[in-house]
Parts: sequence; C-alpha cells; structure tokens
Amino acid sequence: MINNELADKNRRGEDKTYTLLCIDDESANLKILASIFKNYYKIVVCKTAAQGMTRALEIIPDLILLDVLMPNESGFDLISQLKSTPEIRHIPVIFITGLHSADDEERGLTLGACDYIQKPFTAGIVRARVNTQLELIRQRKLLEKFAHFDSLTELPNRRKWQTDSLEIWTLAKETQKTIVLGIVDIDFFKQFNDCYGHLQGDIVLRKIANAVNRVIYNYHGKIYRCGGEEFYFYLPTHEKNDIRSILTECLESVTNLAIKHESSDASEYTSISIGAIQVLPNTNITLNQIMNTADEKLYRVKKTTRNAVDFEVYSHVNGKKGEA
Repeated sequence: MINNELADKNRRGEDKTYTLLCIDDESANLKILASIFKNYYKIVVCKTAAQGMTRALEIIPDLILLDVLMPNESGFDLISQLKSTPEIRHIPVIFITGLHSADDEERGLTLGACDYIQKPFTAGIVRARVNTQLELIRQRKLLEKFAHFDSLTELPNRRKWQTDSLEIWTLAKETQKTIVLGIVDIDFFKQFNDCYGHLQGDIVLRKIANAVNRVIYNYHGKIYRCGGEEFYFYLPTHEKNDIRSILTECLESVTNLAIKHESSDASEYTSISIGAIQVLPNTNITLNQIMNTADEKLYRVKKTTRNAVDFEVYSHVNGKKGEA
C-alpha cells in the first residue's frame, strides 16, 4: 500500500505545473480542497462566480472545481459563461455540490461539466476523480504535440504552420506591423540521399533544421517543417535587425556545419536556398499570395546559383515591389 502511494505521489510530482481553480462560497470547503491538492498542484481559490470568471480568464487553469450554490450567481450560471467564452471553454469543470437530485446532476453534466461530486465528499474520491481528468488532459496534450510536431526534426509541422501563420498574419494586420514570411529548401537533398543513404540523410536533415532554427529563434521567429526538405518560417521585423543579414546568417549556419556533399552543384558542403517576402498585411493581399510569391523566389534561386537568398520588400500601400 505504501509503495503504491509513493509511486502515485512520484507520478503526480511531474504534474506540479497543473493549476486548479476552486470556486466555493464556503471557506471551509476551499481549505479542504486546498489541503488535498496543495502538495501536487498550484491551487487558486475564489468565493464568488464573478471572481471565478475573472481568475479563469487571467490564469487559464487546467481544471475548475465548482460549487453550484453561491450568492448572486450560481455554479450553473458560471459554467454557462465559461463554456460560451472561446479562450476558456475547453477547461474541464467538476461540480462539487450539496445538491443531490438526479435532475441537478443531469443539468450540470448537460451544461458541460465533466463530473459531478456530491457533498459531503471524501478526499480520496475527489483526488481520484481530479487525477483522472488531469490524466486525460495530459494525454490530450501529448496527442496535440504529436499532431503538430515533426518527429524527426522536432519542429512544428505543416498543420501547425497553417494555424500559426493565420494568427500571425491577422495580428500583424491588426497592429500594422510588417512581418517576414519565407521558405527554406535544402539544396540537392535527393542527390544527398542517393549518395549517402536515407539514414544519413535523416541525420543531416535534423542537423540543418537545428542550425537554421537557432538563427530564426534568436530573432524571435519560428520555423516549421512543411515538406521533405522544405521549411516555412516567419520573422518579426525590427529597425535594428537587417533581414537580409539574418537570412544570410541562416545560410552560413548550414555551411558552417561542413557536411560534405559530393553530389551538390552549389557547394562542396550541404547548403540551403531561401525565398522570402517582407510584407505589411492588409486586405489587398492574402497570406497564400505572399507564400506563393516566396515560393517563386525560392524557385528562382534554385534555378540559378542555389546556396543563396532571394528577398523582397513588398509594399501594399503603393502596390510596388522593391528588392531589398
């Protein structure tokens, strides 16, 4: 029994980053709940529905423990607000309440609660049910990670790019800030695989991805693996950062790996080519159009020297393009 408790404690010890929001108008109940979980999770307590809603938006907890009978607004009222608010509608809610009727339990579950525990409760039952929900959250996060990340390079993948790039584009449009969007491609990578084998190709792909990622990350950007040897990226623009210099630094980061490539016509070492656009998003242009233009610029590099950057500043205001 002791060994099982220690194993359970050790397992949960990895989950101390989880935050539980407990909402109950009775201080005694909040103290009991806090005492049950304080050694394992971060606990935030509130005594009214209004406070609970405010805190939920502020901290975005992993799980909410909610009483039904509270002054002014009930737990039923609050869960309706929670589930109608996009930022927090995903948070699981467990009702812990003195209402014992089947109708009340049905109402709570129908409104979106994941569980319904009746008072007076026992610590063991509450702990077990909370841990069950947190385990489901952990598994969901793992699935999301696998769905959005490339297993070889550990970079976010095309699916993640599709959601992130739209958010980045929308935010830049709202804030009227220019951004840089572009595509990286490894030069003669098929020939590398043919010459050295796919196992070595995977190793090199990972090294190149890490090298370019370090540069992009240093300038607050992000890179995604969106094809076999193709990567998409974005960079914020800043008056102190020369974009062409940053992109050239990406090229150099790969050349500095000094990975021999006897089948390359671009260099004796593995190299990359980049096509990129600096743009101020607005209603006159779409994200897809900019990415298509970046792809055209990459194609132009690959048809000429390779191991180079083709970068352009695009102005929507006057409809002109200018080489940077």
